[in-house]
Amino acid sequence: MSVPKDRAKLASHLAVGAEALDSPLSGSQIEQFLIYLEDLKEWNQRVNLTAITVDDEIIEKHFLDSVAGLKAIEKRSGQTMLDVGTGAGFPGLPLKIVFPALQVTLVESSQKKAAFLYHIIGKLHLAGTAVINKRVEKLKEETARYDLIVARAFAKKKVVLERSIALLSNDGKLILYQGRPESASPLDHKNGLETTIQYQLPFSKIRRSLEIYRRKY
Repeated sequence: MSVPKDRAKLASHLAVGAEALDSPLSGSQIEQFLIYLEDLKEWNQRVNLTAITVDDEIIEKHFLDSVAGLKAIEKRSGQTMLDVGTGAGFPGLPLKIVFPALQVTLVESSQKKAAFLYHIIGKLHLAGTAVINKRVEKLKEETARYDLIVARAFAKKKVVLERSIALLSNDGKLILYQGRPESASPLDHKNGLETTIQYQLPFSKIRRSLEIYRRKY
């Protein structure tokens, strides 16, 4: 197993970074993230889960960037969240760790990545977390509607918007994680763009944004 050499240092890195994003972590949450980090690196040796392999970068560019989504989420119990194209669990699992009341469903088409998701959900005892092992376009067969839908790694925004908006509950919101903030396009407004939240990653100072969409009637 590829175990981090200095867990105390990594724990501090997590705590400082989360605090900078206004999402302080408890000791048990930090431990969950450290286990996640260790198992992600171990599985990554045989399953292509992430191209980022340095501990500090995984913490900032995967864990903390995912946690930043809380800037767009009201902390109230009973909310359901769908993570479209989650890969190794981002952003859905970090959001679940920091906000356990979320009922999370992860969508991942790769069987190998889905196997990792089942493993880490069980190991971290993340009750109220499910995995759908199918392609996003197959979700139209699902009857469930979600209060929140998140998507972080995607190739075509238009496709994500078309496939996700219809799965929102009447008052739900779609949260797209984006890179450097850009001006909204006519396509964005046509699909119900409500607002954009800008933030920086705490250590690299990379600029990121969250685009918030609502269903249009």
